[in-house]
Amino acid sequence: MKKSKTLANTLRVGLIQTTLNPNYAWGSEELPRDQMTSYSENHLWHEIKKGFSALKNHSALPNITILPELSIPRGYEKSLHAFAQKTNSVIIGGLDFAVTRSTIRNKAIVIIPNNWPKKGYSRKCTVRYFGKTFFSHMEEDHFKKLGLHGVPDPSMYLFDSVEFGRFGVAICSDFFDIERFVVYRGQIHHMIVISSNRDITSYNFLAEAIGRLVYCNVVICNSGFYGGSFVFSPFQNPILRTIYRHEGKDLFTTQLVELPVSTLDRAQNSSDGKDPEFKSQPPGYNVRLKRNVVRQTLP
Repeated sequence: MKKSKTLANTLRVGLIQTTLNPNYAWGSEELPRDQMTSYSENHLWHEIKKGFSALKNHSALPNITILPELSIPRGYEKSLHAFAQKTNSVIIGGLDFAVTRSTIRNKAIVIIPNNWPKKGYSRKCTVRYFGKTFFSHMEEDHFKKLGLHGVPDPSMYLFDSVEFGRFGVAICSDFFDIERFVVYRGQIHHMIVISSNRDITSYNFLAEAIGRLVYCNVVICNSGFYGGSFVFSPFQNPILRTIYRHEGKDLFTTQLVELPVSTLDRAQNSSDGKDPEFKSQPPGYNVRLKRNVVRQTLP
């Protein structure tokens, strides 16, 4: 990885693990809905406000605040700007489905205060979006019952914050996209995953694998209805690697964690692939070879 300029020692990440029963929000298999009910919208917005209120009580505010997949009701995006401006924190979170007459999309919003990452208040924000590339089988079945065509976002997004390093992002099932990590390997300091996922055990194992193979911090913010938010960093000391883990069904929670930045960047740019604080670089981490594929037919 090309060595960054001036990097902060740590990145403070706020997690708001909202709770939403998907059957209440988008209906049952027999009566599916394309967007969440007004009850679910009110429930989520109440939890989001409670989450930001809790984060504001910390001695230090988060640099980035993360919300799960499909946790932000449509029409509330501008209301989130006020939280971003007051906390001067970048907000990354999943929006409710975007629906037209025949299509449906799963997208996330990135709200960047204009004064970020300085301390203090911001007067305005810049907004970016990224979408889901691979829908889960449950989503595809849901879309078919609604008579809608799911539109994927084929792009892979890399956000460069300069002071806090570079970020890769994924929405839920995109975390299993192998090609994404081939692209991100050697390019990012942090992998941020927003999800609404039942299989939290697999995600935790995958987070550690990606943290080692891509050699970066991994943050998973999952829906509190399932539990399973997880933060991992490839420290040498096993006790330090799991920075945060929260398990338990239908539990609302907020948490502020700190991720290594400058020391991880040092390890990523180590000439011999070794660092006293982190695991060794994975084989071929800084090597870009043209690989020849030899195809043979087995007898």
